[in-house]
Amino acid sequence: MPIYEYHCADCDRQFETLVFRSSDPVICPRCGTAQVKRVLSICAFKSGGDKGAASSRMGTSGKSCSGCAAANCSSCH
Repeated sequence: MPIYEYHCADCDRQFETLVFRSSDPVICPRCGTAQVKRVLSICAFKSGGDKGAASSRMGTSGKSCSGCAAANCSSCH
């Protein structure tokens, strides 16, 4: 279940919410309106490998990050 960031058009607030199903309505926690739009955010993950933490942010190597569902991380970076 992913956590998404949203922006409320009515009160101009940005917030995060846990989304159980894509069909569930998202409501602004401040003003209660459903006039919200999902915004792009940077994805990251922590790996338990030999080096400890690793970031999914794309470097100069051009490899896609494993923290994204997309094959191309251009939407994340």
